[in-house]
Amino acid sequence: MLSLKAQVHLDEPYTHRAVIRALENSSKINWTIDEDVPEDNAEKQVDPSSMHQLQWLEYELINWQNLAKNPQQTLANAYCIRKGLIRKSQFAYNVSKYLSKNPTSILKQAIPETWLFELDHVDYFEEAMNEVYEVERDLNEEGSEHMFIIKPSMANKAAGIKVFNSLEQLRAMFEEPESDEEEEEEEEEEEDDGREDLSQVREWVIQRYIKHPLLVNGRKFHIRAYVLAKSNIQVYLYKPMLALFAMKPYNTSNLEDNLIHLTNTCIQQGEEGFDEKASVKLFWELDLPKKDLNHLFEQMKHILADVFDACTSEMTTFQAMPNAFELFGVDFLVDQELNVYFLEANAFPDFKQTGDKLQYIIQELFEATHRVVIEPYFTDSQEEVIDENLIKVFEKELLAL
Repeated sequence: MLSLKAQVHLDEPYTHRAVIRALENSSKINWTIDEDVPEDNAEKQVDPSSMHQLQWLEYELINWQNLAKNPQQTLANAYCIRKGLIRKSQFAYNVSKYLSKNPTSILKQAIPETWLFELDHVDYFEEAMNEVYEVERDLNEEGSEHMFIIKPSMANKAAGIKVFNSLEQLRAMFEEPESDEEEEEEEEEEEDDGREDLSQVREWVIQRYIKHPLLVNGRKFHIRAYVLAKSNIQVYLYKPMLALFAMKPYNTSNLEDNLIHLTNTCIQQGEEGFDEKASVKLFWELDLPKKDLNHLFEQMKHILADVFDACTSEMTTFQAMPNAFELFGVDFLVDQELNVYFLEANAFPDFKQTGDKLQYIIQELFEATHRVVIEPYFTDSQEEVIDENLIKVFEKELLAL
């Protein structure tokens, strides 16, 4: 059995433990696992004799210099440049450019209508709205039933997301707190609950809100899929997927309550009455006809193929390295006509949202990643490893930098 060294450090214990187990369960590699990773690991000069062949680390800890110097002997769990996929504003730009060249792409209907919104200060609100005049026009329409959702370009875990149907609601998001005391209280609350500080956010995206989502038991849900990108580049969709439900029944008369409209379980866990079993379900066990589930899955495969085609075509914002792989969390929404919409892709997704009951889904994902990516890389296997749960959706030979 091949003996190799691995560095492993992930901040979330749920994920860290699953990675360790996946390495320990390998039948082809005997891993010596180093979990004592220094904070300056990314800058350290590494002696080749003590080099770790695998880095499965938080992005900030990855030693990119080591990867560049030893491309045949080292492998990392992230691409250095992929903001064209995970940064909402850059992704919107890439899709827009892609559709101008590929007008028949499935992305034309699968990406909600999106606008970039930049605002330095609420005093410039009117000028900023002039840049998204379609949004302003629809909101000013008499008897308007238009709804929109605004998201910080770089935030995650539903931070800063709001649904609105008036200019007044949108403007209120950017109004200063009434007093210094109130501002201090808000900052303390954000620090206590681990939310990101959005006070310095200048770049947002506004999307047209999908107001007729498919409901199950009266509640809105989105599909969380895990996508594995390998080398430069093969992309796989992990067939076991999650359905993450909003905590409260769906209605559009109350846009202020995020527990109605947002389906991220991370915003529910501190709420009284949170029930993990009700909020996290398996996609393939939803109370829907099997043919409908298969129809949705086929759409997801086609959407992902064009999403990665669009992003990897822009080398300045997505560079797939031959000695890297990455797991992305991708969110889809379904409407009542069974159309699938791509919402966003997240690097280093919050695997803990899967919960304890379904933890085996994540464990099997990491073990499949080890078999399909890591073992062939270090054993120089030329045969492609097939895993029944990893469905290849995209392959393209990219220029390696």
